[in-house]
Amino acid sequence: MARQSAQNVGEAFAHAMATWEAGNIAEARRLARRIVDSAPEFGGAHYLLGVIALGQDQARKAAEHLSRAVAADPAQPVPRLALARALEAQNSLHAAILQYRAVLAAAPMHVEAGARLAELLGRTGKIDEAVDLCRRTIAASPHHAEALFTLGTLLHRQGNDAEAARHLEQALALRPDWVAALHNYALVLRSLGQAERAVAILGGALDLCRDHAGSRANLAGALRDLGRLDEARIQAERATRLNPRDPAGWLELGLIRDRLGIPEGAAAAFERAVTAAPQSAEAHWCLAEARRALGQPARAATLYRRCLELDPDDRHGAALGLAQVTAAPPPERAPGAYVRQLFDDYAGTFDAALVDKLGYRAPAVLAEALGRVLGGRTGLAVLDAGCGTGLAAAVLRPLAARLDGIDLSPAMVDKARQRHLYDRLDVGELVQALAGRAGGYDLVAAADVLVYFGELAPVMAAAHSALRDGGLFAFTVERADDCASYVLGAKNRYAHAVEHIRDRAAAAGFDVAVMEPAVTRREAGADVPGLVVVLRKI
Repeated sequence: MARQSAQNVGEAFAHAMATWEAGNIAEARRLARRIVDSAPEFGGAHYLLGVIALGQDQARKAAEHLSRAVAADPAQPVPRLALARALEAQNSLHAAILQYRAVLAAAPMHVEAGARLAELLGRTGKIDEAVDLCRRTIAASPHHAEALFTLGTLLHRQGNDAEAARHLEQALALRPDWVAALHNYALVLRSLGQAERAVAILGGALDLCRDHAGSRANLAGALRDLGRLDEARIQAERATRLNPRDPAGWLELGLIRDRLGIPEGAAAAFERAVTAAPQSAEAHWCLAEARRALGQPARAATLYRRCLELDPDDRHGAALGLAQVTAAPPPERAPGAYVRQLFDDYAGTFDAALVDKLGYRAPAVLAEALGRVLGGRTGLAVLDAGCGTGLAAAVLRPLAARLDGIDLSPAMVDKARQRHLYDRLDVGELVQALAGRAGGYDLVAAADVLVYFGELAPVMAAAHSALRDGGLFAFTVERADDCASYVLGAKNRYAHAVEHIRDRAAAAGFDVAVMEPAVTRREAGADVPGLVVVLRKI
């Protein structure tokens, strides 16, 4: 065919686009191909062929045409946006990210590109950048459902579930039948300790899409949260039948079987999860725990090591697991990522579980010991170190002219903030935070915090630095009677010998004002031996 003039090509392209918009896909494709035959460098025809291919799930062919459309006119954001979508469909996430960035470089307020880029940044681990981009996108377009959904999902991953819930609710107000948003909203509700609501939401999601395996697995988890284990097992089994390659269903089935007292069945389900997701640290950790429970320490050790390879930050505490099966010495402290994840996950149900089920009374024990040492003195600068949800705030506030709190878990700090008892709250690592606040406090209190530290020398030195002369460091620990230093218990909590505390306190520059037996919690119906300690800086 002879090459057409620019005017004729433009008219032909306009006709092809109108045909596509009218829904006549086959004819639009034919017309676009005619343009490509006569004017192969005309980007518009390649764009149309690309979006047609993308709509028919032919991502590779779409990317080829859309790449030529972008090359023909690099300044145009529309072909780049479509190319990024095609690259996403091929799971070429980093290439897609580059294209979305290019769209935003040319059009900074392009909300669709911003929302998609934020979602991909989150999937590739760049959570903070993704959250910031989502916030800017929503500021530009407050009713952009995808940006609201993505922000809610990312905030859940950060442990900020209260705000996550608000954004997902806004996304669902715009798109009430969005199964993925219902699924993620239910995950947030579970983290907030609202399993009954999660069950109701997931029922709605499954009414819309009965074959959504992820929602079945999520429903199984919510029912497990409520102790409805037989119902949970049925839903988990359905999830595994719907999508045997999705590890979520197998993981839930394993957790449910474990709760039902079927350890071999739990291990078998976790094996399937590992097969479905060989790069999943969570699946390896669950299987390692199951093998440990079955008395198979060598197999468990291999799995814990693989978990550490997959997740060097150790969010699951695999290093502690290796110590539990005597395949490695106990680390000097629990991994920070493990503690943060543990309490982010625990935040929604923490108070009820600790106070109602475990008889937690560390704040009361500390208050009684401090009352004897302080002799009625108040007006202090106080730091609640490892404040959690703020359970100790009620007994520390009457002592304080200023009450600060710090915790490693953002979700816990968010809960503490809701008490309105603190003058300042921060998320941070305890030793670093103490070392960075030299001479700032009259009292540093740590209720049930040092159980995640084995070697106490670093935290003793940091607390000494943070205190004014004569200041107090008050804390509770679990007691170890048969060792000279510390031991790692079955619950991944450290217990300390009296001798270890005395030695490290003296080395740091403290006198012992109080060190006596105390019970701060119960496990399996029995008191856990502990100590309450008040040290004075000299």
